[in-house]
Amino acid sequence: MADYVLEGPRWGAGARGTSGGTVTWAIDAALPAAFASVIQSAFATWASVANISFQQVASTATANIDLTQGAIDGLGNTLGYASYNFSGQRMSAATVTFDSAEGWRASGSKVVSNQGTDFYLVALHEIGHALGLDHYNGKPEVMNSIISPAITGLMAGDIAGIQALYGAAPAAPPVSTVTPPAPVSPAQPTASASGVTAVYRFYDASTGDHFYTTSTAEKAQILKTLPSYQYEGVGWATPQDGPNTIDVFRFYNTKTGQHFFTTDAAERDTILKTLPSYHYEGVAFEAYASAAAAGAGGVTLERFYNTQTGLHHYAANAAEAAAINQGSAGPGWVDEGRAFTVHIPTDGMLFA
Repeated sequence: MADYVLEGPRWGAGARGTSGGTVTWAIDAALPAAFASVIQSAFATWASVANISFQQVASTATANIDLTQGAIDGLGNTLGYASYNFSGQRMSAATVTFDSAEGWRASGSKVVSNQGTDFYLVALHEIGHALGLDHYNGKPEVMNSIISPAITGLMAGDIAGIQALYGAAPAAPPVSTVTPPAPVSPAQPTASASGVTAVYRFYDASTGDHFYTTSTAEKAQILKTLPSYQYEGVGWATPQDGPNTIDVFRFYNTKTGQHFFTTDAAERDTILKTLPSYHYEGVAFEAYASAAAAGAGGVTLERFYNTQTGLHHYAANAAEAAAINQGSAGPGWVDEGRAFTVHIPTDGMLFA
C-alpha cells in the first residue's frame, strides 16, 4: 500500500509521473516579506525531489500559487489551508493561507508561531496540498493532518507521493570542464591557467548565504529563476580531478535555504546521519589536496560559522579572515579554521 494519498489534479499538461514544468508563486502584502525566504526553502525542498520547478514572481495577480495570511480559527487549531482550481486533471490556480492568529514571528533563523510551531513545516505541508497531495496519516510524514514536531523534513512517503505526480527530480547539470593540463609528477604544481575551472559566486539576499557553482547551466538557471540571488562574479577557480585533488561535497539545508561545502568525508557522513534537513547534492567541484599541490596560484579558504544565523562563509584571503575575526562582519562569527585550497581566478575568468 502506498504511503501517500493524491488529491487528483496536478500541474502540467502531461500524465502523472511526468514533469510539472515551472509553477510560479507570490506572497501578498498580508505576509511579511521576511517570510519569503522560508517559503522559498519549502518550494526548493519539493523541487529537490520531484521533476517540477518553481519561480517567485512579484505579484499574486500573475502567480499560479498565491500565499497569504488571514484569520482562520484562532491560536493552535488550523495552522493553514490550501485551496485550488482545476480543469480535468490539470491545476489552474492555488492559494495557501496561513492562520494569522498563530502569531508567526521570526525567532533566530526560523519563523515560529506563539506555540513554537515551525512555519517552514506548515509551508511545506500546505504547498504539498497545492501541488496535489492529500493528507496521509498511516505513518509520520509532512502530509499528516496533524503536524508532528518530530518531523523536520520530507519523509519517504512524501517523496513517493510527489514523485508519483511529477516523477523524480532530474539529475543536476554536469559540472563544466576544461581540457586538463599535461600530466606532471606529484612534486610539481598541478594548476595552470588552462587547467582550472571558474567558480561562480552568488549572494542570496533573502538568507545572507553565499552559493558557489562551476556549472554554467546552473548559473544561467539561477539568473533566470531566483531573483534573490545576486551574481557576484568569479570567486575563485578549481582544479581538474586528479591525484592531487580532493572532492568538495555540497549540501542544501532545506530548512534555511543555505548551502554548505566540505571536503571532510567524515563530516559529510555525520551530516547524512544526523541532519535530515541537509540535502546532499553530491560533489560540487575539486580542491587541491594540499597548498603545495596548488603551486603559486593557490589560495586556502578560511571557514567561518555564524552561531546566530547558522551561515557558513569562506574567506578568500587573510585580510578578509582577519576582518571577520575583528568583528567587521557583525557578531556571532566563529573561525573554524582552514576549509580547502583552490586557485586564484585568471584574467580570462573575471567576467565569465
